[in-house]
Amino acid sequence: MVLRLIDEIKKEYGDKIEVEINSGPNEKAKSYGLKVSPAIIIDKDVRIIGVCPSKKTLRDAIREAGVV
Repeated sequence: MVLRLIDEIKKEYGDKIEVEINSGPNEKAKSYGLKVSPAIIIDKDVRIIGVCPSKKTLRDAIREAGVV
């Protein structure tokens, strides 16, 4: 579900955003202190954690971070 949403957001925003997907335990998750998933990090800030956001919530998080 989250990956599908990310694909939609990538298509919507195009080159305005950069998306990096990590799965499973990894160093990047450890560096943010993440112990649950999914987690969405925007501009080096953990914005959404432990839930699959709605498209509106994700758009709002991107906007609030000042990314677009």
